[in-house]
Amino acid sequence: MIVVFGGSFNPPTIAHYEIAMHILKQNFCKKFYFLPVGDAYPKRGLITAKHRVAMLELLCEKLPQASVSLIEVQSEKVLTTYETLSQLQKKYPEEEIAFIIGADNLKDLPNWFQYEQLMKTFKLIVFKRDDIEVNQLISNQFPSFKDRFIVLDAFHQRDISSTMYRENPNRTDLVLESVDDYIKRHQLYGRGE
Repeated sequence: MIVVFGGSFNPPTIAHYEIAMHILKQNFCKKFYFLPVGDAYPKRGLITAKHRVAMLELLCEKLPQASVSLIEVQSEKVLTTYETLSQLQKKYPEEEIAFIIGADNLKDLPNWFQYEQLMKTFKLIVFKRDDIEVNQLISNQFPSFKDRFIVLDAFHQRDISSTMYRENPNRTDLVLESVDDYIKRHQLYGRGE
């Protein structure tokens, strides 16, 4: 199975790293891709993909089976998750592909463009978050897609976000040291200036 972890990674945090490490320890993952959004993605305060990719590559140095997919970064338009995973499926036609989603995003999944095609075609790995009862949510909202979910229980995800790092200039413990050094060296997020 190929596992895809999408996001803005603005910047990639310790939590992103720990999620990747946890999944790589599972026996079902053959390849792991970080999938950063491209520069066209409509999000305030998003730094250029060049820097976000470079920071993700620093994570991959500590996660040898992981790499960064540039599908969305190199796309001229904003792609839906379904479109991106479909492109990856063409590259790996024999492999099952799974997309990581937090329990908080699971609640919002029916608002995603092409969400039913996404669930029919790909698996979703769900991390429990914010005390959301994931199995109950899946049973209530997605009863006909229950077999499309992999719910990961045995993982205590730290409540860390990229926003916390950006908004707290004195917190360096929210990202890997190499990422913090990169940020300061390139004077990103008002640091190192």
